[in-house]
Parts: sequence; structure tokens; C-alpha cells
Amino acid sequence: MNLSSLSSEIDLETTLDRMCDDHDLLLEILDMFLAEFTAERANLQAQVEKGDFANLATKAHYFKGVAQNLGLLRFSPQVKRLEESAKQNDLVNCQQAVDELADIARQILALRQCVQPT
Repeated sequence: MNLSSLSSEIDLETTLDRMCDDHDLLLEILDMFLAEFTAERANLQAQVEKGDFANLATKAHYFKGVAQNLGLLRFSPQVKRLEESAKQNDLVNCQQAVDELADIARQILALRQCVQPT
């Protein structure tokens, strides 16, 4: 299985090492992550709109951990930005981070769809 299309978004070497070079496992976990983030995106937006910074920071912290474990190169720093902005009650940066995360997730999903499991 060729995962090279994902190399712009995922640190494949490190992530596959964590997963004992199990490509199918990586894709399965990535799919679960993308589905969960996609489902949660509206809630993140609602939390931004309500100024619910505590819950926003908690959810961002969760996604930050998963993103780091998956080696998501562009997603990880943005979700960290979201967490830090929420802790500072910075509405503008929270909104920008949520928007950027949604764009990155869409790009990862598009790349993921090019990779077929074995």
C-alpha cells in the first residue's frame, strides 16, 4: 500500500513506527479521527459562538493529543493554537483556528480517499 499521498499531512515514518508499520491500522485510526472531527466540527463552532472557552479548550486538548499521535503535521499546530486561544478567551483566534482545522481536515480526507486499503 502506498501512503505517499498522505506524506504532506502525516509524518509517516514516525507514525508507522508507532503502529508497527501497520498501514491498515493507520488508515483505520485516521478514518476514525476524521469522522470524529467532522462530527464535532459543528459543536466546536457553536462553542466559539457562545464563547464557551472552557469546553473549547478541553475538546481542543483532546484533538491535539490524537493529532500528535497520528503525526498530523499541519493539524497539530492549529489545534494547539485553538487550545491556547481558548485558554486566553481569544474569540478571533479561536474562530480562525476552527476554520483552518476544518480546511485541513477536508484536505486530509481528500488525500485519504486516494489511498486504498490492502
